[in-house]
Amino acid sequence: METSFNPAALDPYAERITNGIATLGGALMLPTLFLYLSGLLFTGVALTGAVVTVAVALALAAWLVLNYAVQPSAYLIGNTDLVIRRRWSRALRIPLKQIAGVSAAGALADVPRFGLRRSFNAGVFGYHGPFRLAPYGTVFFAATHRERLVAVARYDAPPLIISPARPREFVEALREALLQRQPQEQPQEQTLPGD
Repeated sequence: METSFNPAALDPYAERITNGIATLGGALMLPTLFLYLSGLLFTGVALTGAVVTVAVALALAAWLVLNYAVQPSAYLIGNTDLVIRRRWSRALRIPLKQIAGVSAAGALADVPRFGLRRSFNAGVFGYHGPFRLAPYGTVFFAATHRERLVAVARYDAPPLIISPARPREFVEALREALLQRQPQEQPQEQTLPGD
């Protein structure tokens, strides 16, 4: 049986960053549009300036699309795996046998903004990728909201930080799934030599 949890909506910081990048890309296209409409686009300096601004705007658009593609769309707890579905990218699968524990991580609320990002993104459509956090070490974020964070400790990889809409219920459900996976330890009868 699979239990599904929606990710939390983007927090205000992530919304501002995402909207800011999108607005910047749109604003960069305005001079080129005005040059085109005025008929001056194909003059020497205007063409060079238009090419540069369009290139920067397209790079920002590509970055927005990539970040949207990896944004979590669902967290699924199955019998054998924790699955993080993403919008357009391949899902992340973490076998339950690799999970050491799970807990709420409210103490990390400000960390993605101020932690040292090693790659990808700290705010556009959420927080994605590996981070090096001063007091905690290396972690991997697949979260959308800084105040609803859950830490999933793994045996062979950095902790995974996610943000389900209902963190407390998610933690309880994952703990229950982990308990069900543990082999039942039954006392074995010992036989003495000569019996």
